[in-house]
Amino acid sequence: MDKLLRNLLMDRKFFIYGAGIVAMSTYTAIKHLYQRMPVSFLVSSMEGNPCEIDGVSVCAFDEIDEKDKEKLYIIATPEAHHNAIAEMLCARGGAESQLIFIDNKMENRLMEAYFRSRKEFTTVAECLTDDSQKADIKGGGEIKVFQAKCHVDKPLQSQVETASYVCPIQVGTSLTEQKIVSLLDNQGENISYKNRNYCELTASYWAWKNSDATYKGLCHYRRIFDLTDEQIKQVLGYAEVDVILPYPSIYYPNMDAEHSRYVKTSDWDAMLQALCEVAPEYYKAYVSTISQEPYFYNYNMLIARREVFDDYCRFLFSVLERTEELASPKGVERADRFAGYLGENLTTIYFRKNKDKWKIAHTGKLWLV
Repeated sequence: MDKLLRNLLMDRKFFIYGAGIVAMSTYTAIKHLYQRMPVSFLVSSMEGNPCEIDGVSVCAFDEIDEKDKEKLYIIATPEAHHNAIAEMLCARGGAESQLIFIDNKMENRLMEAYFRSRKEFTTVAECLTDDSQKADIKGGGEIKVFQAKCHVDKPLQSQVETASYVCPIQVGTSLTEQKIVSLLDNQGENISYKNRNYCELTASYWAWKNSDATYKGLCHYRRIFDLTDEQIKQVLGYAEVDVILPYPSIYYPNMDAEHSRYVKTSDWDAMLQALCEVAPEYYKAYVSTISQEPYFYNYNMLIARREVFDDYCRFLFSVLERTEELASPKGVERADRFAGYLGENLTTIYFRKNKDKWKIAHTGKLWLV
Protein backbone atom coordinates (compact mmCIF):
# COMPACT_ATOMS: atom_id res chain seq x y z
CA MET A 1 0.00 0.00 0.00
CA ASP A 2 3.03 2.29 0.36
CA LYS A 3 3.25 3.01 -3.37
CA LEU A 4 -0.48 3.69 -3.56
CA LEU A 5 -0.40 6.02 -0.56
CA ARG A 6 2.72 7.84 -1.76
CA ASN A 7 1.24 8.55 -5.17
CA LEU A 8 -2.12 9.61 -3.82
CA LEU A 9 -0.52 12.01 -1.36
CA MET A 10 1.35 13.59 -4.27
CA ASP A 11 -2.10 14.59 -5.59
CA ARG A 12 -1.65 12.70 -8.85
CA LYS A 13 -4.91 12.25 -10.71
CA PHE A 14 -5.98 8.67 -11.08
CA PHE A 15 -8.43 6.28 -12.72
CA ILE A 16 -9.77 3.11 -11.13
CA TYR A 17 -9.84 0.28 -13.64
CA GLY A 18 -12.87 -1.88 -12.91
CA ALA A 19 -16.48 -1.38 -11.88
CA GLY A 20 -17.15 -4.49 -9.82
CA ILE A 21 -16.64 -5.72 -6.28
CA VAL A 22 -12.91 -4.95 -5.97
CA ALA A 23 -13.22 -1.56 -7.66
CA MET A 24 -16.10 -0.34 -5.48
CA SER A 25 -14.40 -1.42 -2.27
CA THR A 26 -11.10 0.15 -3.36
CA TYR A 27 -12.84 3.39 -4.31
CA THR A 28 -14.65 3.57 -0.97
CA ALA A 29 -11.46 3.02 1.03
CA ILE A 30 -9.49 5.63 -0.94
CA LYS A 31 -12.31 8.16 -0.71
CA HIS A 32 -12.68 7.70 3.04
CA LEU A 33 -9.04 7.25 4.07
CA TYR A 34 -7.32 9.70 1.72
CA GLN A 35 -10.16 12.03 0.70
CA ARG A 36 -9.30 11.48 -2.96
CA MET A 37 -11.62 10.83 -5.90
CA PRO A 38 -10.78 9.20 -9.26
CA VAL A 39 -11.22 10.95 -12.58
CA SER A 40 -13.48 8.06 -13.52
CA PHE A 41 -13.87 4.29 -13.42
CA LEU A 42 -12.56 2.54 -16.53
CA VAL A 43 -13.88 -0.67 -18.10
CA SER A 44 -13.04 -2.52 -21.28
CA SER A 45 -16.69 -2.39 -22.38
CA MET A 46 -19.78 -0.59 -21.10
CA GLU A 47 -21.93 -3.67 -21.68
CA GLY A 48 -23.32 -4.82 -18.33
CA ASN A 49 -21.69 -1.94 -16.43
CA PRO A 50 -23.33 1.11 -14.83
CA CYS A 51 -22.86 4.61 -16.26
CA GLU A 52 -21.77 5.96 -12.89
CA ILE A 53 -20.87 4.82 -9.38
CA ASP A 54 -21.53 7.18 -6.48
CA GLY A 55 -21.65 10.10 -8.90
CA VAL A 56 -18.33 9.17 -10.60
CA SER A 57 -18.58 8.35 -14.29
CA VAL A 58 -17.81 4.92 -15.69
CA CYS A 59 -16.36 4.98 -19.20
CA ALA A 60 -14.77 2.64 -21.68
CA PHE A 61 -10.98 2.67 -21.74
CA ASP A 62 -10.79 3.68 -25.40
CA GLU A 63 -12.56 6.95 -24.55
CA ILE A 64 -9.65 8.39 -22.54
CA ASP A 65 -6.37 10.02 -23.57
CA GLU A 66 -3.88 7.19 -23.16
CA LYS A 67 -0.92 9.55 -23.68
CA ASP A 68 -1.36 11.33 -20.35
CA LYS A 69 1.71 10.20 -18.37
CA GLU A 70 0.72 11.96 -15.17
CA LYS A 71 -2.37 9.94 -14.33
CA LEU A 72 -2.29 6.69 -12.39
CA TYR A 73 -4.23 3.56 -13.22
CA ILE A 74 -5.34 1.69 -10.13
CA ILE A 75 -6.23 -1.78 -11.40
CA ALA A 76 -8.97 -3.02 -9.10
CA THR A 77 -10.23 -6.28 -10.54
CA PRO A 78 -9.75 -9.94 -9.57
CA GLU A 79 -6.06 -10.81 -9.92
CA ALA A 80 -6.69 -13.29 -12.75
CA HIS A 81 -7.30 -10.29 -15.06
CA HIS A 82 -4.34 -8.12 -14.01
CA ASN A 83 -1.83 -9.21 -16.64
CA ALA A 84 -4.25 -8.80 -19.54
CA ILE A 85 -5.30 -5.34 -18.35
CA ALA A 86 -1.69 -4.25 -17.87
CA GLU A 87 -0.79 -5.41 -21.39
CA MET A 88 -3.73 -3.49 -22.83
CA LEU A 89 -2.85 -0.30 -20.96
CA CYS A 90 0.81 -0.46 -21.95
CA ALA A 91 -0.05 -1.28 -25.57
CA ARG A 92 -2.05 1.94 -25.71
CA GLY A 93 0.78 4.12 -24.42
CA GLY A 94 0.63 3.65 -20.67
CA ALA A 95 3.82 3.08 -18.69
CA GLU A 96 4.38 0.43 -16.04
CA SER A 97 5.19 3.18 -13.55
CA GLN A 98 1.61 4.41 -13.89
CA LEU A 99 0.06 1.08 -12.85
CA ILE A 100 -0.90 0.15 -9.29
CA PHE A 101 -2.34 -3.33 -8.80
CA ILE A 102 -4.87 -4.06 -6.07
CA ASP A 103 -3.97 -7.67 -5.32
CA ASN A 104 -5.47 -9.78 -2.53
CA LYS A 105 -3.09 -8.53 0.13
CA MET A 106 -3.47 -4.86 -0.75
CA GLU A 107 -7.25 -5.13 -0.94
CA ASN A 108 -7.27 -6.76 2.50
CA ARG A 109 -5.07 -4.01 3.96
CA LEU A 110 -7.27 -1.30 2.45
CA MET A 111 -10.43 -2.92 3.81
CA GLU A 112 -8.89 -3.41 7.25
CA ALA A 113 -7.88 0.25 7.42
CA TYR A 114 -11.28 1.38 6.14
CA PHE A 115 -13.38 -0.71 8.53
CA ARG A 116 -11.17 0.05 11.52
CA SER A 117 -11.54 3.76 10.83
CA ARG A 118 -15.32 3.40 10.46
CA LYS A 119 -15.59 1.66 13.85
CA GLU A 120 -18.70 -0.10 12.56
CA PHE A 121 -17.13 -3.49 11.99
CA THR A 122 -14.67 -5.27 14.30
CA THR A 123 -11.63 -6.65 12.48
CA VAL A 124 -9.62 -9.74 13.35
CA ALA A 125 -6.55 -7.51 13.72
CA GLU A 126 -8.26 -5.68 16.58
CA CYS A 127 -8.82 -8.99 18.37
CA LEU A 128 -5.14 -9.96 18.25
CA THR A 129 -3.22 -8.66 21.25
CA ASP A 130 -0.02 -9.65 23.04
CA ASP A 131 -2.15 -11.34 25.69
CA SER A 132 -3.75 -13.57 23.07
CA GLN A 133 -0.55 -14.95 21.55
CA LYS A 134 -0.56 -18.17 23.57
CA ALA A 135 -4.33 -18.54 23.78
CA ASP A 136 -6.09 -21.61 22.46
CA ILE A 137 -9.65 -22.79 22.05
CA LYS A 138 -11.10 -23.44 25.48
CA GLY A 139 -11.53 -27.13 26.19
CA GLY A 140 -9.54 -28.05 23.09
CA GLY A 141 -12.50 -27.40 20.78
CA GLU A 142 -12.22 -28.46 17.15
CA ILE A 143 -12.22 -25.99 14.24
CA LYS A 144 -13.31 -27.31 10.84
CA VAL A 145 -13.67 -24.98 7.90
CA PHE A 146 -14.99 -27.08 5.04
CA GLN A 147 -13.40 -26.20 1.73
CA ALA A 148 -15.78 -26.89 -1.15
CA LYS A 149 -14.11 -28.67 -4.05
CA CYS A 150 -15.72 -30.02 -7.20
CA HIS A 151 -14.59 -32.40 -9.93
CA VAL A 152 -15.01 -29.59 -12.50
CA ASP A 153 -12.78 -27.08 -10.67
CA LYS A 154 -10.12 -25.44 -12.83
CA PRO A 155 -6.46 -26.10 -11.90
CA LEU A 156 -4.91 -23.37 -9.73
CA GLN A 157 -1.63 -21.62 -10.43
CA SER A 158 -1.49 -20.16 -6.90
CA GLN A 159 0.44 -22.20 -4.35
CA VAL A 160 -0.48 -21.60 -0.71
CA GLU A 161 0.05 -23.68 2.38
CA THR A 162 -3.24 -25.14 3.57
CA ALA A 163 -4.09 -24.26 7.16
CA SER A 164 -4.77 -27.18 9.47
CA TYR A 165 -8.30 -25.94 10.17
CA VAL A 166 -9.26 -26.40 6.48
CA CYS A 167 -11.09 -29.64 5.68
CA PRO A 168 -11.64 -30.32 1.95
CA ILE A 169 -15.05 -31.72 0.99
CA GLN A 170 -16.20 -32.73 -2.48
CA VAL A 171 -19.49 -31.07 -3.44
CA GLY A 172 -21.96 -32.40 -5.99
CA THR A 173 -20.57 -35.89 -5.38
CA SER A 174 -23.88 -37.59 -6.21
CA LEU A 175 -23.75 -36.07 -9.70
CA THR A 176 -20.48 -37.72 -10.75
CA GLU A 177 -18.53 -40.94 -10.49
CA GLN A 178 -15.27 -39.04 -9.91
CA LYS A 179 -13.88 -38.77 -6.38
CA ILE A 180 -11.28 -36.05 -5.72
CA VAL A 181 -11.10 -35.97 -1.90
CA SER A 182 -12.03 -38.41 0.85
CA LEU A 183 -14.85 -36.40 2.48
CA LEU A 184 -17.97 -36.37 0.28
CA ASP A 185 -21.10 -34.25 0.53
CA ASN A 186 -23.37 -37.23 -0.25
CA GLN A 187 -22.46 -39.03 2.97
CA GLY A 188 -24.95 -38.89 5.84
CA GLU A 189 -27.87 -36.45 5.62
CA ASN A 190 -27.26 -34.31 2.57
CA ILE A 191 -28.50 -32.36 -0.45
CA SER A 192 -25.59 -33.25 -2.71
CA TYR A 193 -27.96 -33.82 -5.63
CA LYS A 194 -28.92 -30.12 -5.48
CA ASN A 195 -25.38 -28.91 -6.09
CA ARG A 196 -26.10 -27.48 -9.55
CA ASN A 197 -28.43 -24.99 -7.87
CA TYR A 198 -26.83 -24.68 -4.43
CA CYS A 199 -23.14 -24.76 -5.42
CA GLU A 200 -20.88 -24.66 -2.31
CA LEU A 201 -23.92 -24.52 -0.02
CA THR A 202 -24.28 -28.30 -0.24
CA ALA A 203 -21.09 -28.35 1.87
CA SER A 204 -22.67 -25.99 4.42
CA TYR A 205 -25.71 -28.24 4.60
CA TRP A 206 -23.49 -31.28 5.14
CA ALA A 207 -21.56 -29.49 7.91
CA TRP A 208 -24.81 -28.46 9.59
CA LYS A 209 -26.25 -31.95 9.60
CA ASN A 210 -23.14 -34.09 10.09
CA SER A 211 -20.39 -32.17 11.91
CA ASP A 212 -20.28 -31.52 15.65
CA ALA A 213 -17.05 -29.45 15.56
CA THR A 214 -16.93 -26.62 18.10
CA TYR A 215 -16.48 -24.16 15.23
CA LYS A 216 -17.64 -24.83 11.69
CA GLY A 217 -17.25 -22.87 8.50
CA LEU A 218 -17.12 -22.74 4.72
CA CYS A 219 -14.56 -21.58 2.18
CA HIS A 220 -13.86 -22.49 -1.46
CA TYR A 221 -11.19 -24.22 -3.49
CA ARG A 222 -10.05 -20.80 -4.74
CA ARG A 223 -11.37 -18.41 -2.07
CA ILE A 224 -9.94 -18.91 1.40
CA PHE A 225 -9.59 -16.92 4.61
CA ASP A 226 -6.37 -14.97 5.09
CA LEU A 227 -5.87 -16.46 8.56
CA THR A 228 -3.12 -18.62 10.01
CA ASP A 229 -3.75 -21.49 12.41
CA GLU A 230 -2.50 -19.43 15.33
CA GLN A 231 -4.55 -16.37 14.43
CA ILE A 232 -7.81 -18.29 14.21
CA LYS A 233 -7.18 -19.98 17.56
CA GLN A 234 -6.39 -16.64 19.18
CA VAL A 235 -9.49 -14.95 17.80
CA LEU A 236 -11.92 -17.73 18.58
CA GLY A 237 -10.22 -18.68 21.85
CA TYR A 238 -8.87 -15.62 23.64
CA ALA A 239 -11.18 -13.04 22.05
CA GLU A 240 -14.19 -15.40 22.24
CA VAL A 241 -15.47 -14.31 18.83
CA ASP A 242 -18.69 -16.04 17.71
CA VAL A 243 -18.32 -15.50 13.98
CA ILE A 244 -15.54 -14.66 11.52
CA LEU A 245 -16.68 -13.22 8.18
CA PRO A 246 -14.78 -11.79 5.22
CA TYR A 247 -14.85 -8.01 4.97
CA PRO A 248 -18.18 -7.10 3.36
CA SER A 249 -18.09 -5.88 -0.20
CA ILE A 250 -19.46 -2.40 -0.83
CA TYR A 251 -22.12 -1.69 -3.42
CA TYR A 252 -23.61 1.53 -4.70
CA PRO A 253 -26.17 2.73 -4.06
CA ASN A 254 -27.09 -0.15 -1.73
CA MET A 255 -27.48 -3.90 -1.30
CA ASP A 256 -30.97 -3.86 -2.83
CA ALA A 257 -29.51 -2.86 -6.19
CA GLU A 258 -26.80 -5.56 -6.16
CA HIS A 259 -28.85 -8.68 -6.74
CA SER A 260 -29.88 -7.73 -10.29
CA ARG A 261 -26.37 -8.61 -11.53
CA TYR A 262 -26.80 -12.31 -10.83
CA VAL A 263 -30.41 -13.04 -9.88
CA LYS A 264 -33.53 -12.90 -12.04
CA THR A 265 -36.30 -10.62 -10.80
CA SER A 266 -38.72 -13.56 -10.52
CA ASP A 267 -36.26 -15.50 -8.34
CA TRP A 268 -35.64 -12.45 -6.16
CA ASP A 269 -39.36 -11.94 -5.67
CA ALA A 270 -39.77 -15.62 -4.79
CA MET A 271 -36.99 -15.34 -2.19
CA LEU A 272 -38.55 -12.25 -0.62
CA GLN A 273 -41.91 -14.01 -0.40
CA ALA A 274 -40.24 -17.05 1.15
CA LEU A 275 -38.39 -14.83 3.61
CA CYS A 276 -41.63 -13.12 4.59
CA GLU A 277 -43.36 -16.49 5.14
CA VAL A 278 -40.54 -18.41 6.83
CA ALA A 279 -38.69 -15.68 8.77
CA PRO A 280 -40.88 -12.56 8.92
CA GLU A 281 -38.61 -10.80 11.43
CA TYR A 282 -35.74 -11.04 8.92
CA TYR A 283 -37.98 -9.82 6.11
CA LYS A 284 -38.95 -6.80 8.19
CA ALA A 285 -35.29 -6.06 8.99
CA TYR A 286 -34.36 -6.33 5.33
CA VAL A 287 -37.10 -4.04 4.08
CA SER A 288 -36.67 -1.44 6.84
CA THR A 289 -32.87 -1.09 7.01
CA ILE A 290 -30.61 -3.78 5.53
CA SER A 291 -31.76 -3.26 1.93
CA GLN A 292 -30.53 0.34 2.09
CA GLU A 293 -27.07 -0.50 3.43
CA PRO A 294 -24.11 -0.72 1.02
CA TYR A 295 -22.65 -3.85 2.67
CA PHE A 296 -22.80 -7.32 1.16
CA TYR A 297 -21.25 -10.62 2.30
CA ASN A 298 -20.15 -12.36 -0.88
CA TYR A 299 -19.13 -15.97 -1.39
CA ASN A 300 -21.13 -17.65 1.44
CA MET A 301 -17.90 -17.76 3.49
CA LEU A 302 -17.94 -17.86 7.29
CA ILE A 303 -16.50 -19.48 10.41
CA ALA A 304 -18.84 -19.67 13.38
CA ARG A 305 -19.39 -21.25 16.75
CA ARG A 306 -21.42 -24.43 16.25
CA GLU A 307 -24.61 -23.01 17.76
CA VAL A 308 -24.42 -19.93 15.55
CA PHE A 309 -23.53 -21.90 12.42
CA ASP A 310 -26.43 -24.29 12.93
CA ASP A 311 -28.90 -21.47 13.60
CA TYR A 312 -27.71 -19.69 10.46
CA CYS A 313 -28.17 -22.89 8.44
CA ARG A 314 -31.68 -23.48 9.80
CA PHE A 315 -32.58 -19.99 8.61
CA LEU A 316 -30.77 -20.24 5.28
CA PHE A 317 -32.02 -23.62 4.10
CA SER A 318 -35.59 -23.15 5.26
CA VAL A 319 -35.84 -19.96 3.20
CA LEU A 320 -34.12 -21.51 0.18
CA GLU A 321 -36.32 -24.61 0.30
CA ARG A 322 -39.45 -22.46 0.21
CA THR A 323 -37.92 -20.31 -2.53
CA GLU A 324 -37.46 -23.42 -4.67
CA GLU A 325 -41.17 -24.13 -4.35
CA LEU A 326 -42.18 -20.58 -5.25
CA ALA A 327 -39.70 -20.04 -8.09
CA SER A 328 -40.63 -20.47 -11.73
CA PRO A 329 -39.31 -22.84 -12.92
CA LYS A 330 -39.18 -24.61 -9.57
CA GLY A 331 -35.84 -25.65 -8.10
CA VAL A 332 -36.18 -29.30 -9.09
CA GLU A 333 -36.66 -28.26 -12.72
CA ARG A 334 -33.45 -26.27 -13.15
CA ALA A 335 -29.67 -26.22 -12.71
CA ASP A 336 -28.48 -22.61 -12.82
CA ARG A 337 -26.84 -21.85 -9.44
CA PHE A 338 -29.67 -19.52 -8.42
CA ALA A 339 -29.84 -20.82 -4.84
CA GLY A 340 -26.11 -20.24 -4.37
CA TYR A 341 -26.44 -16.60 -5.43
CA LEU A 342 -29.51 -16.09 -3.25
CA GLY A 343 -27.58 -17.66 -0.38
CA GLU A 344 -25.15 -14.72 -0.44
CA ASN A 345 -28.06 -12.32 0.03
CA LEU A 346 -29.51 -14.41 2.84
CA THR A 347 -26.10 -14.65 4.52
CA THR A 348 -25.92 -10.85 4.46
CA ILE A 349 -29.44 -10.50 5.84
CA TYR A 350 -28.83 -13.01 8.64
CA PHE A 351 -25.59 -11.51 9.92
CA ARG A 352 -26.56 -7.87 9.48
CA LYS A 353 -29.74 -8.47 11.47
CA ASN A 354 -27.75 -10.25 14.19
CA LYS A 355 -24.78 -7.86 14.18
CA ASP A 356 -25.44 -6.88 17.80
CA LYS A 357 -26.38 -10.39 18.94
CA TRP A 358 -23.18 -12.18 17.93
CA LYS A 359 -19.59 -11.06 18.40
CA ILE A 360 -18.43 -10.82 14.79
CA ALA A 361 -14.88 -10.23 13.56
CA HIS A 362 -13.92 -9.56 9.95
CA THR A 363 -10.85 -10.55 8.00
CA GLY A 364 -9.47 -10.64 4.47
CA LYS A 365 -9.76 -13.40 1.94
CA LEU A 366 -7.35 -14.77 -0.63
CA TRP A 367 -8.67 -15.27 -4.15
CA LEU A 368 -6.46 -17.96 -5.67
CA VAL A 369 -5.84 -17.97 -9.43
